[in-house]
Amino acid sequence: MKKREYLSKSILIYTLIIFCLLPLQAWSSDPVSVKEQVDVTHPTLGDILTYSLTVTHDPDIILKGPEYEIPEGTEKVDSGNSKPVKTGPQTSQEFWLKIRIDKTGPITFPSIPVWFDAPGQNNQVVQGKIMTSELIIEIQSLLELEGNASDIKDIKPIAEIKAPWMHYIWKSLGVLCILALAYFIWKNWQKKSNKKSDPIVLLTAEEKAMKELRELQERGWMKLGRIQDHFFELSEIFRRYLENRFKFPAQEWTTEEILHHLKSFSGLDDTQKRVARSILTDSDMVKFAKAQAIKDPIDPVIQFIKDATPAKGKPEAQVSAD
Repeated sequence: MKKREYLSKSILIYTLIIFCLLPLQAWSSDPVSVKEQVDVTHPTLGDILTYSLTVTHDPDIILKGPEYEIPEGTEKVDSGNSKPVKTGPQTSQEFWLKIRIDKTGPITFPSIPVWFDAPGQNNQVVQGKIMTSELIIEIQSLLELEGNASDIKDIKPIAEIKAPWMHYIWKSLGVLCILALAYFIWKNWQKKSNKKSDPIVLLTAEEKAMKELRELQERGWMKLGRIQDHFFELSEIFRRYLENRFKFPAQEWTTEEILHHLKSFSGLDDTQKRVARSILTDSDMVKFAKAQAIKDPIDPVIQFIKDATPAKGKPEAQVSAD
């Protein structure tokens, strides 16, 4: 019996010790509490003020953060929050708002809600909120802090300063010299460009074709054995002449399309049409069928151009085949 009584007394004493050692906050603190403060107690115009909220809550409560209302006469600079910190059996987290002061006088931070989720019955989540207290601070003027403003002196009248005429004169002369030099350089450049530029001479279709035929003959491709290259270029010159002279797309058309067009074409007589047909078909035979060229057809091309040229536009330059 004595052992049982001793054991019961020991358990009772041990229980009392545990209850005494438990922090008072575990019994008296609320599930969620909030404390508001500012970092500057006497702010002035233009200062950046930090308004902070410290929320302390039980571990099973999830915070969603405050809904700030920017006080009138201030401008929001930034906002954020710190990481949760465990303080005993509860957790604390700080939320802050930075604002710039734009006016003097009282500024009121209104009461705002801080939302959170808390566990309810049957494992349901209950949404709750806690309201902050209204906070009023007084914004002071810098003039008031510096003392009486009566020592501020009035603006002095405008002082007369003599104009630096010599400075203006030398500056004007410098500008005139720069303009004169620029004009001189521009005139010399214009003269040189006029000397270098050749007058543009518009050639007739006949003159252009005869010039190209001379250049082709000077290359001497027939003597060098470049027979196909010679016939290709000669065919292009002839087609280009037909297009420029008679205004139909001879360079894009095939030989069959050109010959079909010439059948009903009134700008050439039958003899000229036969010569054109012979030049085109003979050139195609060498170009595409690699037929052996018996003679250079440059002379028929020259004669065709002479015959088709109007009387007033006869080409003066003579081209002869070797």
